[in-house]
Amino acid sequence: MRAKQGNMLDIGTLRENTWCPGCLNFATLEMLKRAILELNEEKEIDINKTVLVTDIGCGGKIYDYININAIYALHGRVIPVAAGIRAGRPDLTVIGFAGDGGTYDEGMNHLVHAANRNVNMAMIVGNNRVFALTKGQPTSTNPSLSGMPLNPLLITADSGASFVARASAYNPKELKEILKEAIIHEGFSLTEIIQPCLIFKNDAEEIKNNTYSLLKSDTNKSLEILRADKKGIPTGVFVRKKRNLWESGSIAKRDSKS
Repeated sequence: MRAKQGNMLDIGTLRENTWCPGCLNFATLEMLKRAILELNEEKEIDINKTVLVTDIGCGGKIYDYININAIYALHGRVIPVAAGIRAGRPDLTVIGFAGDGGTYDEGMNHLVHAANRNVNMAMIVGNNRVFALTKGQPTSTNPSLSGMPLNPLLITADSGASFVARASAYNPKELKEILKEAIIHEGFSLTEIIQPCLIFKNDAEEIKNNTYSLLKSDTNKSLEILRADKKGIPTGVFVRKKRNLWESGSIAKRDSKS
C-alpha cells in the first residue's frame, strides 16, 4: 500500500539498496519516480495502470526500488516483453528500463523493430558504456571497443522512432522534464540517460565538460547537431513527431507525415 508525502504518493520501497555509493542510478530513480508521480497528479497517466519492465543488471534493479506494477525481463528482452504487454493491454502506460548493454548490444534488434513499428511505449536507457554488473566490459557505445562507438540515438531515429531524446543524470531538472514528455508521448519513445559508472568507467568529469543542452532548440536543428557532433554530448529532444501506431496483429503504415 502506498503512503503519501504531502499531496504526493510515496512510491519508494523498503528494499535494501545495493547500488554503489554515489551511483548515478540514484538520480535516475528519483527523477523517474517524480516524473511518474507528477504525471499521475496531472492526470496524464494512471499510476495503477502503469507498468515498468526492467532488464537484468545494475540499472535493472530499479525494479526493487519503485513501488509500481513491474516485471523483470530477460537480459536484452525488455522491449518485446513491454510490446507484448502493450498489445494485450492497450489501456496501460508501459515503460521499459534497461542499460546500454541490454538495449544496444543484446537487444538492438528489438530496439530497431519497435522504433520502426512505432510501438506505443517509453523506453529508457541508462548509458554508462559498460556492462557494469559483470565487471566493466565495454559496450557498443564505448570508444575503447573499436574506436567507432555506435550512436544508437541516430539508429533509432533513422528506424522511424517518433520520439528520441537524451538527458544527463547530472541535470535532474532537465531529466525529469524529458522523462515526463517521453512517458506520455503517443508512439515509441527512446530516452537515453547519460550516467557514467564511477567504478568501472569513471569518466564523469569528461562527460560533465562535454555535455550541453539543446532542450529548448528546434528538434530538426537538434537532430542535425546530433548527426554532426562527434565529440560533444548534446542532450535534449532530437525527434518529436506523430506517426501511425503499431497495434496487435498489424504494422502501422510507415509513410505518415509529422
